[in-house]
Amino acid sequence: MNKDQAYHQIALACLKTLRESNSAESKNQAQALYDAIDQAFEGQLALLLAELEDSKQRLSLISQLDPQRHSLADAQAIIAANSTAH
Repeated sequence: MNKDQAYHQIALACLKTLRESNSAESKNQAQALYDAIDQAFEGQLALLLAELEDSKQRLSLISQLDPQRHSLADAQAIIAANSTAH
């Protein structure tokens, strides 16, 4: 995931909240928007943490490769394996 995708998801959450909150009191509307931003940010953070964990696992697998029995292609195969983080 890149920064633009994360910002886009957070912006969509904000727009949805603004659309759904009819002419409510501005303080309540602001709180609803803050809550939407917080929830969207936490969702994006969870995705980043999942990517980090996946990367750590791949690096661990690569570090366990025996240089006598494995090649660079083996390490590249670990890197290229499909991720299930998202």
